[in-house]
Amino acid sequence: MYTDSQRRTHIYDLQRFLRRIQQEQGALQPLAPDGIFGPETAAAVREFQRRGRLPVTGTANFDTWTAIYAAYLALTDLDALPAAVNFFPAGMDSKLKRGDKGPSVFVLQLMLGTAAPHFGSVLPVPLTGEYDADTEAGVRQAQGVFQLPQTGETDRATWAALALFHNSFFGRTPLAWTLE
Repeated sequence: MYTDSQRRTHIYDLQRFLRRIQQEQGALQPLAPDGIFGPETAAAVREFQRRGRLPVTGTANFDTWTAIYAAYLALTDLDALPAAVNFFPAGMDSKLKRGDKGPSVFVLQLMLGTAAPHFGSVLPVPLTGEYDADTEAGVRQAQGVFQLPQTGETDRATWAALALFHNSFFGRTPLAWTLE
C-alpha cells in the first residue's frame, strides 16, 4: 500500500510530465504541479487522452500513464543539452540582453526550458537563438526563483544559477567549452 506522500510524488510526476507536454502544445496556462489530483489534472489527462486517441476517462490508468511518460521522454530528449554546461559565453560583454543573437542565446533558452517544468512560475521560451521579449521574461522569472535581481538580462550570476540547476538534472559528463 502507498503512503500519502508516495501518492503525491506520483501525482506530482504525472503533473510535471503533462506540463511539459502542454508547453510543447502551446498551452496558455500549463498545469502547475502540486501533487494533488484535482480538476485541473483530470482535465489535462482527458485532453491528453483525447489527443492521443485513448479512452477519455480523466484517470491515469496504465495505458494513459505509459503514453504520457513516453511523450514526456521524447520531449525532454529533444530539450536536453548533450553535456553539462560549464561556461559563460566567450566573446560577449558582461551579459546577454535583448537584441543579442546566436548560439549562446540558444543555450540560454535551452536551460530556461529545462527549468520551466520544475518551477510553476518559469514559462517555456521558444528556441529561436534571439534574445527577445519572451527570453527576457523567462530570465526575469528565473532570476526571481533564484533570488537574483530581476533585470531580465543574463549576467554571470544568472547564467551560473541556470547552469547549476541544469547540470543537477541533466549534466551527464562535465565538459568545459566556449561558444564563439
